[in-house]
Amino acid sequence: MSTEKSKGKRVSIASSHLSLDNGSSSRSHGDENHHSLPDAEGLKQNLSKSSPKVKNNKTMQTIAGVAGNILEWYDFAVFGYLSDVIGDVFFPPNQEGHAAIIESFAVFGLAFLCRPIGGIILGYIGDTYGRKRALEISIFLMAFPTFAMGCLPSYERVGNWSMVFLTLVRMLQGLSVGGQLVSSLVYTCENNPKGQWGLYGSFVMAAANFGTLLGSIISYCLRANLTDEQLHTWGWRIPFLSGILVSLCGFYLRYYSDDDAIDHHHGGSTKSADEHNPTKAAFAKGNRKILISASLVPMLWAGGFYIWMVWLATFMGELLEPPVPGAFGVNASALFFSVCILFPFAGILSDILGRFKVMLTGGLLLGILSPVMILIISSGNPTASFFAQSTMGIALSLWGAPMCSWLVESFPPAIRLTSVAVGYNIAQAIGGGLSPALATYLNDSFGSNSVGFLISVISIFSVFGLCIAPKPEETTSYEDVYDDDDEEEFEDKLLKKAFYVTNIENIFHAVSQLLDTVP
Repeated sequence: MSTEKSKGKRVSIASSHLSLDNGSSSRSHGDENHHSLPDAEGLKQNLSKSSPKVKNNKTMQTIAGVAGNILEWYDFAVFGYLSDVIGDVFFPPNQEGHAAIIESFAVFGLAFLCRPIGGIILGYIGDTYGRKRALEISIFLMAFPTFAMGCLPSYERVGNWSMVFLTLVRMLQGLSVGGQLVSSLVYTCENNPKGQWGLYGSFVMAAANFGTLLGSIISYCLRANLTDEQLHTWGWRIPFLSGILVSLCGFYLRYYSDDDAIDHHHGGSTKSADEHNPTKAAFAKGNRKILISASLVPMLWAGGFYIWMVWLATFMGELLEPPVPGAFGVNASALFFSVCILFPFAGILSDILGRFKVMLTGGLLLGILSPVMILIISSGNPTASFFAQSTMGIALSLWGAPMCSWLVESFPPAIRLTSVAVGYNIAQAIGGGLSPALATYLNDSFGSNSVGFLISVISIFSVFGLCIAPKPEETTSYEDVYDDDDEEEFEDKLLKKAFYVTNIENIFHAVSQLLDTVP
């Protein structure tokens, strides 16, 4: 009976907050006969006039939320790209076959095993004391071990102690990364409209992917410009010593972002730490089924990414006989095109079509095509290798970009960060941590095609996890993402298309302002 009145009331509320006349006088609150959707330019002008400070703060919050991922994942990925050099520096010489590379990837995987612990600790902090505090701690925690990695003594100097020091530093890095990415993901999504979480969640992972790309480029430049002796003596230390820059992102985050609104509405609990235990609640019976799904679904992203975009560079350049010409350049190009550039578009697609459809498409492509694409790369042709790796990168984007917002939407706000951290980092520990070493072993023992079937097996588990997941409370397609009885969300729905235009413009404008300050 009151549906028409209710809708009219909501449109009036939307009109009272923003003038929809592109600069003309505001309509009265009782005017229910005129409520046309504003065009993007008019909305941008009205937002600029009414709340420039809020608009800028939102933009800075988005940048602050994703900035740490670039340098953090740059340092984390460099270890994978220089695994052969690190194996020679820190492990006993003259080992048979690719033993040093396998040992190096094993230490790489050990850092992933520490990620769930770091996720639980920082998830508790984020759900109890606020997302921003957890994000700050994780960024500062990453800076020291990354810098220390560049200062470690080699096996030639201290013998077996070099392996001990390397392992300890990597474990500390794993603790930090276990909380950093998920804190950034939850923080960024919650600071933006729900109908665009696919886009903004993809920004977080795209920033991490861009950091991985930087690691690939730096590794390629070091190999191209240094002799083998220089690379093994001091060249490998350069990218790790730059990790001290990570701490600057922490200061940037502290200065530009204000999480009071988001933490009172979504995140940090209003209860005391004694009354609110997100860790216990995350493992409670009612949360268990979705937590299992959240541990299976990211496994395909972790295993697929670290095999197709990290391990594959070592495979093409070091393990394949004869190697692919310009292997690291091919890898960097494919990573840039298929994962960094296309990732946000896959996120937008999931905002339109829904997470399930887009993710299912990506998961099936990864499972079916991986063995075929590995065979193509094994031919040693650089053009064919780029095509094959880019194809798998597109499939990874279709799976990974919607996965970011799918994880955030799957859990209630009070235990969201802890739950996402536990599920995502368990998947990373199994799928990401073990994959490179296992892929090297399978390649040596059974041939390269076995690596493709490894991805196919992982895809079965992850797609199964997606299919059994309970439907999130916040659905993700445009048709049903908003509750018609919620006036705030109805207003968001009214303006969502224009927000897509203006928010992206604001981000690019903020970046250009930052670049203008560089001498």
